[in-house]
Amino acid sequence: CGARREEVREARRRMLWRRTGGALAVRGVQRRAFSTWLQSGTVEVASRGAGGRASVSGVVATVFGSTGFLGRYVVNQLGRSGTQVIVAWRGDELQNRHLKPMGDLGQIVPMEWELRHEPSIYEAVKHSDVVINLVGKHYETRNYSFDEIHVEGASRLARIAAETGIEQFIHVSATGARPDSESKWLRSKAASEEAVREHIPNAVIIRPTIIFGHEDRLLRRTAFMLSRLKLFPLTGFGEQPMQPVFVEDVAYVIASAVRDPIGFAGKTFELGGPRTCTVHDLVKFVNEKTKQEGAVPMLPTRLSKLLASLLALRIPAINPDPQYVVDDVIRDIEGANMVNERPGVLTFRDLEVAPLDIMSEVGSEPLQMFRKGGDRSSLFTAE
Repeated sequence: CGARREEVREARRRMLWRRTGGALAVRGVQRRAFSTWLQSGTVEVASRGAGGRASVSGVVATVFGSTGFLGRYVVNQLGRSGTQVIVAWRGDELQNRHLKPMGDLGQIVPMEWELRHEPSIYEAVKHSDVVINLVGKHYETRNYSFDEIHVEGASRLARIAAETGIEQFIHVSATGARPDSESKWLRSKAASEEAVREHIPNAVIIRPTIIFGHEDRLLRRTAFMLSRLKLFPLTGFGEQPMQPVFVEDVAYVIASAVRDPIGFAGKTFELGGPRTCTVHDLVKFVNEKTKQEGAVPMLPTRLSKLLASLLALRIPAINPDPQYVVDDVIRDIEGANMVNERPGVLTFRDLEVAPLDIMSEVGSEPLQMFRKGGDRSSLFTAE
């Protein structure tokens, strides 16, 4: 372990040497202010402490998409190990304030950016050791198409990272991403992987299946439709398989890649949960946990796509953030929410990580707010 740590440190020293044009990497500067380091760009932050939020790991990471669903868990995982996190945000500055407590004083540094504004991207990455790209959207807007977000945006981030000398780039894609998919969303995800590795060949690609957690679009969307609309339409008989993965498990793998840049370099991971269930199984689980009695009509594929296209209409006053879109139906039909184990692609098993089951306590907790009132005796277990 000691030899491996020294190898990682030496790799980071070489990386810093190249980025600073041969300037001396100063070590043993535990009390050097982070603001001073940002201004000079020539001082390597020395690690100190036994680990934890009050320690300093010596690593600086820029997280794009940090204010999103997966982003907050990635920032938390990095902050708890003493990593300095550049939180790139856009929109309202209040949207990043929930991230500040995830690290010690000065460890979480918000920086405003815009995907098409290259100077802001450069400012966010020029002092970092690693860049993490979590930027993505499940529907298109008049400002950004899937290709503009997932392909052109990812390519721009990777190119600027490479120009500033950053060699460690972590890109989050999705299982089922392939150029010939019927889903425009999946096609753009496949193209994004090629775009990133065109600039940084050793980039780490993370492909999670559909992610669940407290702010997800899986459990919460299903529970909302069952509780408010009293129905959840299924495509066919709802027999499409899926392996939902817990958000904290995905964030843990990303943080592990940050801590071990040599071991993860150039690797591709597909991350799925331990349970393979069907869409119908999931709806049944949500019905039971929320005590709802929503109907589950079986719809033909064509009718399901038509309904999803109507639910995906983004109307600011009525439906400002669509939760169910046509690509969701296509992903289910194509089995895109399953891990495809094949040579060259690693999984949780290769990392010796035991992911959590969606039909366990971690899957029940996000559903509590949708639970129907009345008898609550089932919440208490007999001694």
